[in-house]
Amino acid sequence: MKTTIRHAAATRNEGESIWVRAQRHEHTGYGEGCPRDYVAGDDLASSLKWIEENFSEGKADFSTLDEVRQWISSHEKIIDQYPSAWCAVEMAVLDLLAREKGCSVEGLLGITEGMRFGRYTAVLGDSKSWQYVTLVDQYLIRSITDFKIKLSGNLEKDTQKIDLLEALSVQHHVSNLRIRLDANNLWKKHCDEAITFIQTLGCERIYAVEEPVQARDVKEISRFSTATGLPVILDESLCTLEHLRAFQNVPGQFIANIKISRVGGLIRALRMIAEVKKRGWPIIIGCHVGETSLLTRAALVASAAADESLAAHEGAFGDYLVQREPVQPTLKFGREGNLDLRLPYYLKTVLGLQIVPVENWNTGFGMQCRMPQTPDDGAPDIFFLEMPDGYKIHYRCWGRTEGDDALLILHGGMSHSGWQAPLAIQLQSMMPELTVIAADRRGCGLNDKRGDLGSVHAVIEDVIQHVEFLKKSFKRVHLAGWCQGAQYAAVAASGMPDVVSSLILLAPVFFSGERFHSVSDITEKVLRGMITEFKLKPGYDHACIPIPMESTDFTLVDEWLDFIEKDELKTTLLNLKSARIMDEIQEMSWPAMLKNRLPVIAIMAEKDRIVDNDKVIKFLDHLFSGDTGNQIIILSSGHAIQFEKPEETALAILNFIRNLNSRISSRSLLHESERSYHCRTG
Repeated sequence: MKTTIRHAAATRNEGESIWVRAQRHEHTGYGEGCPRDYVAGDDLASSLKWIEENFSEGKADFSTLDEVRQWISSHEKIIDQYPSAWCAVEMAVLDLLAREKGCSVEGLLGITEGMRFGRYTAVLGDSKSWQYVTLVDQYLIRSITDFKIKLSGNLEKDTQKIDLLEALSVQHHVSNLRIRLDANNLWKKHCDEAITFIQTLGCERIYAVEEPVQARDVKEISRFSTATGLPVILDESLCTLEHLRAFQNVPGQFIANIKISRVGGLIRALRMIAEVKKRGWPIIIGCHVGETSLLTRAALVASAAADESLAAHEGAFGDYLVQREPVQPTLKFGREGNLDLRLPYYLKTVLGLQIVPVENWNTGFGMQCRMPQTPDDGAPDIFFLEMPDGYKIHYRCWGRTEGDDALLILHGGMSHSGWQAPLAIQLQSMMPELTVIAADRRGCGLNDKRGDLGSVHAVIEDVIQHVEFLKKSFKRVHLAGWCQGAQYAAVAASGMPDVVSSLILLAPVFFSGERFHSVSDITEKVLRGMITEFKLKPGYDHACIPIPMESTDFTLVDEWLDFIEKDELKTTLLNLKSARIMDEIQEMSWPAMLKNRLPVIAIMAEKDRIVDNDKVIKFLDHLFSGDTGNQIIILSSGHAIQFEKPEETALAILNFIRNLNSRISSRSLLHESERSYHCRTG
């Protein structure tokens, strides 16, 4: 997630969802569940195991909605144990059945289809004061009036939260605030303390309090409500219909917070909504922190069923909160907290404005989803090479440790050697006798002192040492560089033209596009300005300069965007010195390429969002004139050609190497023939 969410029961900085796919013939449905052991007692590992044991590989087959309802009726107790797991399964099946029938999930369940609308609550976690104020401003700028504040239990701090919200709302000219508090069972055994705390805060400022005491402690919940005169919102206290029955004829005011995942799926949620409406209670359709847009879409079905009893709607944070979702389109609230799918839905993407028509929601949930994948890395051997200064450079090796040809690939500024796996696998499959090596740069990947490149001399000498090491075991060493790696390859190769057999440039960043160049400059200026303004003193080795790149700079392919986002080895921060080293290496690469006499192939990406292709091609033009055997190839790809076009890239590299080796062999034969001729005539 983009920020850490804190409250009395948990701290969370990443989502945790179960994702289920249901397939039959050409139709596919998807479902999501969010197990939370501190909410309903279900955890991720046991939930996944339960799904695998009962539903994977065709162990269950639901052909009709009645069969789903019958299964639920026969397995109520087990669903109580695994509510989120069943929620994911059920959602996937409902999505599948609706798609098979050519209708929406609302249509399948008999819910009014014209109610796909929500006005969402702004949620304020237990964060630092400056973060809290920033978030309040963001909500008020959007004219959101419904707020939920997570309590810390510190009276001064929690009072300040309400004071700040009310004061800032005046500044933003936002009126009619409605504030509810979420205690997350803060006063489990101390109801009197809870009552005193809330009364001191000021009951007149508050709409309701969620879960102030021990979950499902009906007596104490009732006592809190009657003493404060405030409704208690039941969250963890309301997981099943049995829990609801426990509040029959109990004194106090109550609001039901119904989360699809927590209560065990959409069908059980609809049943609970019907029972709550009979009691005349208001209903909040809630959500778990980290839910994706798929559960947001399902919750709109529940809110339609709640109808006039709906008091509030939580969720629809989309990419405000979650860095990346395995679902399209991302659903998130807009101005005044509204998400309205009764109208065309507008979504800003890297490609521009995406417009989702109303008709999109008429088939299943209307969401395009994908399952998580772990790309094949080809199971390389991982070694390290110790440099003269004792620093260990880790590298991945696909193939034998000796032979005729070795290809050493240098990675880009944000990546590491593992990003070259798709290309290495293709190269190996097409030419098994070729050994592919990808090294992690100093301060990157598996190496120590992340974000510290050491020195200009060190990062170039590391490459030279590696090439010379490989030259002991291989006849020919070909040096390749992708992205910024091309700069390092060019500089290193210029210092050992008789050792390197060829230079292979992959989407080389000799010149970056104006957008990337501007963003890089602005990022560094802003950071240096902040260091000065706030009188910060970053340590010499402290990596604090962000690398201003995002996943979509490299590719727009979902599988690889997921990979980049989840990659814990990518470099995102540099120390102040290393940012300058990067700039220096780029400048050193220009004269190195102008003086280059090695055989060269350059493979460019037509849709590159990082490289200024026109400038680079013009800069390298002198290398491709005449009968040199040098080549320039342009692939229809984003910057990460090894992700999007591994086969085409591998084929181009191998053809280049084979042609080069053939030319070398022909020259050797000609040389031997000339020597033989001179010997005979002599």
